[in-house]
Amino acid sequence: MMKKRALWKDVFREIGRTKARFLSIFAIIMLGVSFFSGIKSAGPDMLDTAATYYKDLRLMDLRVQSTYGLSERGIEQLRGIPGVQTVQPVYSSDVFLGDSGLIAKVYSYADNNELNGYKLTAGHLPAASGEIVLDEHLREQDKFKLGDSIIFGGEAGEKPEQSFRTKTYTVVGFAQSPQYIETANRGTSRIGKGTLDAFALIPEGDFTLPVYTEAYLSFKDTVAQTAYTPAYDKLIEQHLSGVEEALKDYPAQRLEELKAEAVAAAKQAAAQQGTQQQQPQQQAASAAQSQPELPKIYVADRTINPGYAEYKDNADRLSAIASAFPVFFFLIAALVSLTTMTRMVEEQRLQIGTLKALGYGAMDIMTKFLVYGTLASLAASITGLAVGFTFFPDLIYNAYSSLYNLPDVIKSFYPSYAVISIIVALVCTTMTAMIASRVELRSSASVLMRPKAPKSGQRILLERFTFLWRRLSFVQKVTARNLFRYKQRMFMTVIGVAGCTALILTGFGLKDSIGSIAERQFGGIMKYSALVALHDNATASDQASYKKLIEQETAVTGTLNVLQEAMTARAKGVNDQEVRIFVPSDTADLASFVNLKDRSTGKPRVLSDEGAVITEKLAKLYDVAPGDTLTLLDSNNEPFQVKVSAVTENYVLHYVYMTPAYYMEVFGKEPVYNTQLLNYSGKDKGWESAFREKLTANGQVALVSFSSGVGEAFEETMDSMDIVIVVLIVSAAALAFVVLYNLTNINVSERIRELSTIKVLGFYDKEVTLYIYRENILLTLLGILSGSALGVILHRFVLSTAELDATMFAPLINWQSYIYAALLTILFSGIVMAFMHIKLKRIHMIEALKSVE
Repeated sequence: MMKKRALWKDVFREIGRTKARFLSIFAIIMLGVSFFSGIKSAGPDMLDTAATYYKDLRLMDLRVQSTYGLSERGIEQLRGIPGVQTVQPVYSSDVFLGDSGLIAKVYSYADNNELNGYKLTAGHLPAASGEIVLDEHLREQDKFKLGDSIIFGGEAGEKPEQSFRTKTYTVVGFAQSPQYIETANRGTSRIGKGTLDAFALIPEGDFTLPVYTEAYLSFKDTVAQTAYTPAYDKLIEQHLSGVEEALKDYPAQRLEELKAEAVAAAKQAAAQQGTQQQQPQQQAASAAQSQPELPKIYVADRTINPGYAEYKDNADRLSAIASAFPVFFFLIAALVSLTTMTRMVEEQRLQIGTLKALGYGAMDIMTKFLVYGTLASLAASITGLAVGFTFFPDLIYNAYSSLYNLPDVIKSFYPSYAVISIIVALVCTTMTAMIASRVELRSSASVLMRPKAPKSGQRILLERFTFLWRRLSFVQKVTARNLFRYKQRMFMTVIGVAGCTALILTGFGLKDSIGSIAERQFGGIMKYSALVALHDNATASDQASYKKLIEQETAVTGTLNVLQEAMTARAKGVNDQEVRIFVPSDTADLASFVNLKDRSTGKPRVLSDEGAVITEKLAKLYDVAPGDTLTLLDSNNEPFQVKVSAVTENYVLHYVYMTPAYYMEVFGKEPVYNTQLLNYSGKDKGWESAFREKLTANGQVALVSFSSGVGEAFEETMDSMDIVIVVLIVSAAALAFVVLYNLTNINVSERIRELSTIKVLGFYDKEVTLYIYRENILLTLLGILSGSALGVILHRFVLSTAELDATMFAPLINWQSYIYAALLTILFSGIVMAFMHIKLKRIHMIEALKSVE
């Protein structure tokens, strides 16, 4: 027992004597564990946060719509479907919000609504007639405030009075909806520019529509399931098919209802006119024969909500990055730990031999090194898990906060990640300690009690090149020989430094790729200066005054009328994407406003009547090439087939460019040009602001967007990713510091007698330091070169996994980033050298030169 107690006491004394070594192992393991657990848990935490939000606000499972609405009979059919828990019919309509040019989808709201709840951010929910609650996004943009009055506006041929009891509303609140988790995207609209800017709520009684526009469904067996899980997705797939099957007869029934309504309306109209008995019967028969086409039913799941599916993709991308990045940390940690523990065992040869001579067993002797490594890795793992599970999810989630409207992240503890982290950490330290100590324990006690014989001198490869070798100084020859003499440490240092440089370069490269998007997109591709969305129902005088305004503005150098229409691209196994149809009135003038070209060759892409030119990311997502077809759905979910003629460079959003003739061929109607692109030169923001006021004051103008402002807004959104890049660089820097410090410390410890000898021979402190650091400098430079090549590969991997669906990152790294990565690595190396210089000055020459002989 006394022997065991003495052995354990020696273990803890060893930790106290070698604090720097223990802390270096602790630091490198902690970095690896925190990075792995933190980034790996961020994805599931993001999904858990969203799933909880959906559950709290009771997001619907399915949405049912019909081209001619849903009657009470249709709602009753839905309630009779087996497994249905709740059916919530609602009214909705797209309107212009006053003269702001903004388009909102207005929903009916009732206190007894059970599905698609709202998170109130200000004010109260609508209760009395004439009250409206707006999208919180509008308040954040300072578009509206509590107490504002809004008058609904409609398209040409439509009047709000046809859908609403009143068209004047007072803003009484702002809210967020689980249907709209994306900050910017609100889906497509059937009016105006084709895209929604917001949602709004009014009391159900303020709608005067004869039938419901849609119905939300929830099911009994999905209540216990969690969103984004395979189990939930499987149930929803089954229910979607079941609802479609249950409603297969509804279109015919609804058509009969419509015919009956038309007949009744014809009879009533004739009776009011006081016509003869025979005429109403003839009108009724005529009405029964001419009526609408067979209605269509559309059943959709949650993925139709903007951002729902892409949010999961973003979380999965994080997990993919988390699977690759920590490999660097753990690999380097394993290599450094192996070197450190091997060195520690070699230093303890005399003690191992003594213990063996005293009768201690191999396991007892090995325990010291196993406990040392285990304590370091367990302490590091616990600390790393605490930092990883709490710090990284917050950090990453906040970086995405500008893209989504969701509550604060819910952080969880994941036992599986903790177990993986601890096992890997133990393998890195405890396993390496076991391997190193077993090698030494094979020797007898007498051999172990003598110093290890130095390696026999060998000629190195460089010596064979005599013309070069002769020109090297004595110090340079010593440096070259020492590098090849300690090959293991040489490779460890190069690999460690290369890994750090690669991570730093990846961080800077991400910033380059993201930062270049705005410049390339808004200026390089979208060359127009401003975009003006126009009302279709503008009066002739408004149209004339707008035309006069543009003609009189001398700064405007060119205009192009364009149809811009939002549609949805759909294919099996791919997230639905919002696509903007772009049809210029004059294809000959297009090049002055939009630059269509191949990204690799720079070759221009020309519009033809044979097909459409689509953007590169859209082609990549749907795996289509020239000659293939792409399915697009309009706001009524009507599918259209578009043939791809070419692919063009693009970085933000998805576009499908068509000639007017091809648009007519695909959609069967003439294009209505609802947008005008403007070019002007050399104007500042003051002029733009004044010009905006003139434009928005015109009755034909719905919305004005300047390219400069759009580019800046996009840059601000992408700036939220900077914090992730900073963390990447700081983590890599910390890794570089720990690796260099540890390996340099081992280098000095191994060569203490050699260093003491040259000090005795008269070398000054600075010369002794340089004696060691010439090797470090060479190895650091080799590591930087290797890391630069590795960084390019890692950068491309991260780009391919981190891209959002609606963006494409430019695959480039600026030359300055290579310099920054190299300088930072050199800086950390220099800091380590400064610390080591202090240690070298304190070497006690006489003590170091004492021999056991």
